[in-house]
Amino acid sequence: MATTTTSAQRLMLLTVKENVSLTALDAETGDTVACVEVGTRDTAKPHELALSHDGTRAFVSIYGSADYGPNVPDNRIAVVNLTSMTLEGHIDLNLYKGPHALIMDDDGKLWATVDHSRCLLVIDPDSWEIEHTIWLQTPGHFLALAPDGQTLYASSKEYPVITEIDVESRTITARIPIPVGAQAIRVSNDGRRLFVGDFHRPLVHVVDCAARQLVGTHALAGVPGWPFVSPDGKTLIVTTYDEPTDQGFVEILDADNLDDRRVVDIPAEPFHVLFSDDGTHLYAALANGELPKIDVAAAKIVDGGFHAGGSMPETIVFHDLIAV
Repeated sequence: MATTTTSAQRLMLLTVKENVSLTALDAETGDTVACVEVGTRDTAKPHELALSHDGTRAFVSIYGSADYGPNVPDNRIAVVNLTSMTLEGHIDLNLYKGPHALIMDDDGKLWATVDHSRCLLVIDPDSWEIEHTIWLQTPGHFLALAPDGQTLYASSKEYPVITEIDVESRTITARIPIPVGAQAIRVSNDGRRLFVGDFHRPLVHVVDCAARQLVGTHALAGVPGWPFVSPDGKTLIVTTYDEPTDQGFVEILDADNLDDRRVVDIPAEPFHVLFSDDGTHLYAALANGELPKIDVAAAKIVDGGFHAGGSMPETIVFHDLIAV
């Protein structure tokens, strides 16, 4: 009987706006493995992505011509076959426009914000059909899923509310008031706190998830983009930017004491970050296409960074490509 052997190649998957692609880099060398065009240059750019549970497909939101505000919205989500690194096609959202944040729930259903339409969609990833629509009333933009998979939170940019959704019933369960509005959000690893980036001030807010209320606000060096929690839950990373000086930062905070903060200056506006499995290092996706490697304990850029192959990479995730 023949013996089948399998091997895994670790990849970094990135959405890159300049070349409207889902780009795959070798996670060890930074070499480009694939560059799959998923949008339309200059008019339909990718933003965020989610992976199927079996790791065979990536779903990429085609948000539109630009970023939030001046964007002319698209109405598609690209589906990429990660085995062949080819575009399978696009999920047509029809009247629903401006797909941005994507989350795969524990049952393998794809959730997508469509901020232009002020809705949250639940999509069957196999049939590509919209199963359910939730009217958010505000242009939901970012999503965060609680660790138990039962609760989803949506932020709405300049609208001062976080919307809480029950995943099983697919209903809104609360509207949590916050100051001014929010950028990206993240749930702590224990599910007790929601970290909220302020919409236009250098602040990060903390929401008590059980009480559904704001319990703290902490200063940052720049206006926040995205918060990220380390694998062990002890560190909060916030990517921030000071637009007047064109200075980016990766801010490293003690998750239990957010006033204990260290700041790494970086050469361009940052977007997502990606932790190593052990949490000792991370890569930051920068607007200029660079992916600097940062030592978390030392709070400094170290050797080993990569390049996305184009400017404006937004989302960055690991993916283990299995070869038989």
